[in-house]
Amino acid sequence: MRLGSSLVVLSLLVIMLVGLRFLSPFGMASTLTAEVDIKPETLNVERQGRWIAVFIRLPEGFNVTDIVPSSILLENLFQAEWSDIQGDVLMVKFDASSVTDYLQVQLFHMGVPRTTTKLLVTGQLTTGAVFVGSDEIDVIFPRGSQN
Repeated sequence: MRLGSSLVVLSLLVIMLVGLRFLSPFGMASTLTAEVDIKPETLNVERQGRWIAVFIRLPEGFNVTDIVPSSILLENLFQAEWSDIQGDVLMVKFDASSVTDYLQVQLFHMGVPRTTTKLLVTGQLTTGAVFVGSDEIDVIFPRGSQN
């Protein structure tokens, strides 16, 4: 139980530090709203795959080739590990086990076998502009693990 509490505190600290970076005058240059589609749409924490894929499309007038892949974060915590441009969409992948562990810490206390949650994706363009987008996914917890 102590490990779970430590993970929550660490997660909150990281979120605060990353949030301060985005609230600084440099990070306020301009913020774009990106269209984000997260796959899988349903994440079963017992049968997780290797990747969580995120498809990012920028507003008209902006090009995904200008996105700095190393700047892309899921929930302001997880850095994209892989990226590929497919037409006007940038696909990035995140380690599923890390994200699943995070979701279990964040959502397990709700005591429900299935819930919907919104995940935030952020990143930066080569111009310094910041983009944000989010998508909802369903999370299914292991059988017998709920109260």
